[in-house]
Formats: sequence, structure tokens, C-alpha cells
Amino acid sequence: MRKMPEVIKSEKLIHYEFDGSYDFGLDYKTNYGFIRSLCMKNVVEEVQDCIDSCFQYENIVQVGIGGSALGAAASLEFLKGAQTIPQNDRRYFSLDNIDPQRLKLVFSLDLKKTLFHVVSKSGSTIETLSQFFVIYEKMKKLFAEEADKHFVFTTSQSGFLYEFGKKHDIKTFFIPDEVGGRYSVFTPVGLIALTFLGYDIKQFIEGAKTAVRAYRNGWAFANEFASFVIGEYKNRKNILVLFAYKDRLKGIAEWFRQLWAESLGKDGEGQTPVVSVGTTDQHSQLQLYQDGPKDKAFVFLDVKQDTDFTVKNDFGFGYLKNKSLNEIMDIEKNSTKKALQQNQIKCGDIFIEKNDEFTLGALYISFMLATAKAGKILNIDPFNQPGVELSKSFTKQTLKTV
Repeated sequence: MRKMPEVIKSEKLIHYEFDGSYDFGLDYKTNYGFIRSLCMKNVVEEVQDCIDSCFQYENIVQVGIGGSALGAAASLEFLKGAQTIPQNDRRYFSLDNIDPQRLKLVFSLDLKKTLFHVVSKSGSTIETLSQFFVIYEKMKKLFAEEADKHFVFTTSQSGFLYEFGKKHDIKTFFIPDEVGGRYSVFTPVGLIALTFLGYDIKQFIEGAKTAVRAYRNGWAFANEFASFVIGEYKNRKNILVLFAYKDRLKGIAEWFRQLWAESLGKDGEGQTPVVSVGTTDQHSQLQLYQDGPKDKAFVFLDVKQDTDFTVKNDFGFGYLKNKSLNEIMDIEKNSTKKALQQNQIKCGDIFIEKNDEFTLGALYISFMLATAKAGKILNIDPFNQPGVELSKSFTKQTLKTV
């Protein structure tokens, strides 16, 4: 049977290998809100127009928490590298925690050249609003009526943030009602920072659309990932270790951690996702993984690197001469995997060929599809979060009484 072009392209971008002994008969249907978010009318053009009108700003600060921040930060880390020096005058900062020390850092920026992107689907997220109120008051003192021009909102078409934006004529984007925060990276939640930093959001979305078309035509990455990981869970592997073997993948792993935990941890079920970074965590966690409880599933995540250095002289050490750092890292990854497998521990493997916008979009949407299918296997709704809502309720009650 001839493969569709989208399948061939996806297979070239994302290689994977999972134990095939788990088969839950998953279908290839894609009737999900996060899929429909890829086709939001005029959003790309509106985001681009908004950022074009913000040419005077050098900094963007995303004020949000959880899914309102993780995706944007992970995308930028993946595309530009975790330790890179900015190639232009624009910089990204995230306020995804209400630790005052972080806000102090933001206030040390040139605020005249700073744009704040405030994100809350409900429009009433306590952590987000508390920081926004502090920021807004400071900006009003500094810039009076011009302060409102330093803000962009992304929220729902109701709620406090929506009403505030309407009252103060602040540019406001919307998250579809059927798209939860952890699935919102293809909405303005994830698009605004990418556009501000000069990345191609059309390619980002097209990569996701291509992966969806490939999936509908039998590209099995999402289903095989879900089947392997949940198969291991049913085999009493209650912890999922995502071993990211490049620094630029750590943010993706942290984004996935929320997606997997918040979507599937309910009704007494759930697999705890753990982020490990190779080679760093070979020296902090591998002892536990190798000789501790056999309660963990492993998936190795790697990407082709766009830079490298070679050890030209090892000064008599013996076996590092003429080895590149990427070669050493790859050998360490494969050796770690081999050691785990020799101890009867199954390991999945994902390798990404490119670190561009198109590939990133394909990876994100595939992980979302895998999460939705995992929910189907477990007979769990992967789109709600009742446990989080209870904590929010207690917090609000306490704040109103102290």
C-alpha cells in the first residue's frame, strides 16, 4: 500500500521505537478540540499584526502558570537552544510562579521596552492576577495612560481579565472553550512569544496539521507511544521517566509532564511523569533507576544537534581523542539504555531529526494525540482536572477570610 506524502514526511522527521507487545486496538480518529484549534480563523494574521505593532519593545514577559506558560517557554528553548545568547535585541521572560524574586528581576528590565502577555483561560487565575495587579500598578505609575499599550491578554470571552481588557482597550486574544490550558500551545497562548522572537508560526501550525493528516492515514507514533507507556503502566510501572538527551529538550519534557499528569491522573489511576536530562541525571538518578524498584517505564527523547566540538587532544587520557561531544553523548545514551534493558527494563526511543518550527508542531500534536488515546485506554476523561479545581477552591476560600 502506497504511503501518503504526510506519512513519509512525518516518518522522516520523528523516528521512534517501542515494544510492540502491547496492543489496545486504538483507532485513528481525531475529534478533539485541540485539533480544531489548528484551524482558528485569522489567528496567525492577528497575532502577526499585533506583534508588528509592538516593534518598539525588546522584552516580552509571559505572565501565566501551567499550560499558560510551559508551552511558550518550551518552544523557545527547543528552537533557539537552552544556553544560547540572543541573536537579536529581543528577549523572553516567564512569570509562571509568584516567587517575588522573579518579579524583581523583571522589574530590573527597561520597562519602557517591555511587553507583558497576560494569560489565563478562566480570567481569574490567582497567581496570574496577583502578579498582573502588581505589574499594572507599577506601569501606571511609570507611564500613566500609555501603560495599557504594554499589555496583551489571552483569555476566554468572559471573566475578569476579559472585562478588564475591554474596559482599558487592551488587545485581547481568545482561547476556544473546548481547548484546555495544557492543550493550548497552538492558540495565542503559545503563538505570541514565538512571533515576538521572530519564529514562523505558520510553519509551526503546518507541522502539526501535517502530523494529524499523517496520523489519520496510519502514522502510528501517537498510538504506539500510548500503547507502550500505558501497557507498562498496566504492568505496574507507575512512573514514566522521559529521559531528554539534549538541553533543548528539557522544556518539552516539562511541558509533557503537565500534559500527562493533569490529563490522566484521576479516578484512582495515573502514571507519575518524571523528567530526567542526559547525561546530567546519569549521575543523580540512574542508580535508582538501575537498582531501585522496578516501577518505571522509560522513554528516551533525543534530537539531532546543530552544533558540535571535537576533542582534538586528550593529553594522554587515552580514549577521548578525536571523539566529538555529540558522539560521546550518543554513546552514553545508548549505554544507559543498554544497561537498563540488560536489567529487564523496557525502554522506548524517540529521535527528532530537526529542531525547527515545523517539527516542533508535529511533536507537540503527536504527544497530545497520545495523551488523548491513553485516556481512552484507561477510560478516563483526559480533558478535565477536578483535583486542581478543589485546591483552587480552598485557596480562594482562605484568601477571602484572612
